Amino acid sequence: MRKHLLLAILISLINPLLGAASLQSGAANVSANQNSSVTGRLQPAEAQADFDLMRKALEEAHTGLYRFSTKAEMDKAFEAQRARLNRPMTKPEFLAVVAETLAKIRCGHTGMTLDSETQAAAANAPMFPLRTLIEGRRFMVLSNDTPDDQTIRPGMEIIEINGRKPDDILSRILPAMSADGDVETGKRAGIQRSFGRYYRALIEQVDEFTVKARDAAGKTAQAKLAGVKEADRAKNQNPVNAEAQANIAKLEWSRENLSLRFLKEPDVAQIRIRGFGGQDYPQWIENTFKTLREKGTKVLILDLRGNGGGADMYGAMLVSYLTDKPFRYFDHINVKTITPSFKEHSDWRADRESRLREGMTPNPAGGYFVTATLHRGVAEQPPGKHPFLGKVFVLIDGETFSTAADFCAVTHHLKRATFIGEETGGGYYGNNSGMQVMLTLPNSKARVRIPMYEYWNAVPGYDGKRRGTRPDHLVETKAANLLRGVDEQLELALKLADQTLNQGKK
Repeated sequence: MRKHLLLAILISLINPLLGAASLQSGAANVSANQNSSVTGRLQPAEAQADFDLMRKALEEAHTGLYRFSTKAEMDKAFEAQRARLNRPMTKPEFLAVVAETLAKIRCGHTGMTLDSETQAAAANAPMFPLRTLIEGRRFMVLSNDTPDDQTIRPGMEIIEINGRKPDDILSRILPAMSADGDVETGKRAGIQRSFGRYYRALIEQVDEFTVKARDAAGKTAQAKLAGVKEADRAKNQNPVNAEAQANIAKLEWSRENLSLRFLKEPDVAQIRIRGFGGQDYPQWIENTFKTLREKGTKVLILDLRGNGGGADMYGAMLVSYLTDKPFRYFDHINVKTITPSFKEHSDWRADRESRLREGMTPNPAGGYFVTATLHRGVAEQPPGKHPFLGKVFVLIDGETFSTAADFCAVTHHLKRATFIGEETGGGYYGNNSGMQVMLTLPNSKARVRIPMYEYWNAVPGYDGKRRGTRPDHLVETKAANLLRGVDEQLELALKLADQTLNQGKK
């Protein structure tokens, strides 16, 4: 089955969440005979009905519901969140409750898609106008997306936003975000990608921001900045960003999904894979590794930073070109049910059940095991046609997720690569994704994405059962380097590649 490309972006639980509407409860009460379609509010009975349907569906079909949180912990979370639905509330208020509930599952693939009304409100809402990079608990400015403000410049550190410290802002946002297990790098990447949306959803709904920042010399500046709509960010060509944008652009050596270049021909090659998708992928991989073999390449740098996943078997295929021996990719895949009772509220297709029934066997513990007939990933995998057996360095970060994280875990287990960068956003032992059902909550119209496959990678013995693949060389991205056009992860890989080549000459 196929996992969504860049799914980490789509399932950030709040993602374009909540828009211009207030998260605070309104002062006015709404009479019990007015429903949400008329008032834009949900009555307690409506909100509770939606919540109860969601809980029932999750408990029935989400195979990994208790993978990282125990049943007792989830029961407590469900009950505590439902207790908040005791008054009329705006739709965004209800969605915040749903988002925080889903985050308790600790599954990066479980998420929510907003109804069209709330999406439209989010698109038209003015957001925080600075793009940021998080260093520890610090916010560093990458871009000033106002039309012409020259006070706040790329590279400055944000000290306050409307009187709030960055540490306080992070403490509010991080717990409401979903991620696999205890991995935090993916959460941080999500905040960086959509900080304005998270700020508006979880901190405050304002149209203007008083920002205090300091430069590298310690000089402090303050500016009052108007919010910007997401559609206007790229249009606002603020000259204060020109130098930084030009330097960052130097790092984008290719915008293609699949790219190959030789950094030191023929000895050192770099492959960039942005996502495991596309009909040309199998042939491209075969041709690329054939080229490496013909040229006698000794070191391969594989860049999976920002790779949000894709087709399961494309990840397995990439592993196959790094070994000359058969290997296991998925140990097993669990499924809880193939006959969900909530079909009428979902996109479940009637023709799906017969196919699933033929491709599964009963699990003695309950539910089903997926067989190789349905998913080739649970079978033994053969090596690729032209395997590369030289030194491999893999560049990873918090956006290395889903299939990309599975690839990293299996490759790490096989001891076929050295990892550089940050912990992967996806879990080492696998994730919950694959076959998914989209549940539509009838009153709020929000859609909850429920992954039904619980993947377990064939990677026994790792000490981080709630973590991603951790790098052998931790190299966090720093704003100062990025804004100068310096790729510190790649530079370390090249340094280690030179050491490998020099050792080979001795």
